Amino acid sequence: MLVSPLELHRAYKRLFDTHDGQTVMDDMENRGCFMRSTFSTDTGRTDFNEGRRSMVLHVKHMLDETNFIPKDDE
Repeated sequence: MLVSPLELHRAYKRLFDTHDGQTVMDDMENRGCFMRSTFSTDTGRTDFNEGRRSMVLHVKHMLDETNFIPKDDE
């Protein structure tokens, strides 16, 4: 099932605007090294941490409605 980017954004908003959604986001931010360094002396761990952080950034991007406002030239 294909959905438009705007509809996908709305689905993310519906989910993460709930109390449970915020609890999950808080957990993802904590586990995803959102507010701290992802660096480790073990390069495999750094890569793993960056992958987690990337997913948190993706969810935050999907929640930001300004990313889904059409540009004047579109």
